[in-house]
Amino acid sequence: MTSLPRYLATKLATINIAKNNCDDYQAVFAQLKAHYPSIGFQALFDLYCYLSKSPYPNREQQQQLIKEYKQQPKYYPLPSNDTVSHFLQLAQQLALQAFKEDEIPIGAIVVCNNEIIGQGYNQTRQRKDILAHAEIIALQEAQRYLGNYRLHDCVLYVTVEPCLMCSGAIINSRIKQVIFGTSEPKTGAGISQYQVFNNKQVNHHTQLIGPIDNDYYSQLITKFFRYKTM
Repeated sequence: MTSLPRYLATKLATINIAKNNCDDYQAVFAQLKAHYPSIGFQALFDLYCYLSKSPYPNREQQQQLIKEYKQQPKYYPLPSNDTVSHFLQLAQQLALQAFKEDEIPIGAIVVCNNEIIGQGYNQTRQRKDILAHAEIIALQEAQRYLGNYRLHDCVLYVTVEPCLMCSGAIINSRIKQVIFGTSEPKTGAGISQYQVFNNKQVNHHTQLIGPIDNDYYSQLITKFFRYKTM
């Protein structure tokens, strides 16, 4: 299949597909299903043909594709590009505050029902506390706001891919989605050094979305470490 059927192209044009999933036919179908619950498995078969450049699946292959889909973690509709840009920019302002205070410049925001309920930036040096990462501070503030250590239906926006410690806290707090600006090749636990959000054995799945813009969101942290080595 060299081009998508019109019905499928029309639906895909109306939703925001995570860049890190755009070549994965199962992930794309799951995101379509999140927006269009009534869409049938015909769309999965067509995506399989188009993205994998394979012939149309026979009946046995169709059953296998359906089985694989049912084993996928739950996907949620993605926020609009404007929403993602808005909240990541606010997180970037927090990262800039960290930079001004000689902290590793990472900022994080927790959003629930389009309202900011927690925010933070790295303060490990000021607090002399290795736990004082942007994500941890934002999660703790959100938990206090809701009066609950579970953050169901909340989205975490963070400028840089979370580390292993923060990723564990994110999963345990039941955050719905994590949207991050740039990857962190040395310590990132989402896609770089580890892929903890892909673990299907845990009892909660947090959907990971990103990097949104590596070039832009890596500038501040690159500048910080460049100054440190001068």
